[in-house]
Amino acid sequence: MVDDGSDHDIEMFSHELIESGFATSDTIIGCDSAEIAQVYSIAPEGFPIPDEYQAFLEKMGKKAGTLFRGTDLFFPRMLDAVEAAEDVSGKGLTLDGRFFFGHHQGYKVYFFKRGSGAVYGYQEGTSEEERLADGFIEFLRDSWRIQQRIRESTEAMRRERLGRME
Repeated sequence: MVDDGSDHDIEMFSHELIESGFATSDTIIGCDSAEIAQVYSIAPEGFPIPDEYQAFLEKMGKKAGTLFRGTDLFFPRMLDAVEAAEDVSGKGLTLDGRFFFGHHQGYKVYFFKRGSGAVYGYQEGTSEEERLADGFIEFLRDSWRIQQRIRESTEAMRRERLGRME
């Protein structure tokens, strides 16, 4: 169990997901110790897993409502992240010293670098990786904000279309 504040931050984030309608208490599901061990088994030997990611696995490693729909960030599908990284690796992505923890539809991968708690991404067809956030919780919050804006925009378009039909 993580005790550096990361578990508190993840707990607070899960409450925010519930309050926003992105999740219910039934749809936030953590990994058990055997599942977490499987996740750790795909990391390079001796790779220091960030505490924020450990807290995420414990609290919502299997599911977090509708957060990251279409993205394989949850157990067990995230176990394929290394394979996805191998498929998209090129001159802008090296596999050494990285822990790949997720992928999006086979063309984008998410990872940590050895010695850094920052979250990085690499998208097929680009020339280099991108630093997405300084930490995993920041990555979750940033991604959630983007998904909120998409939902709001989609709802506004639906309302506008229905208004024209009346």
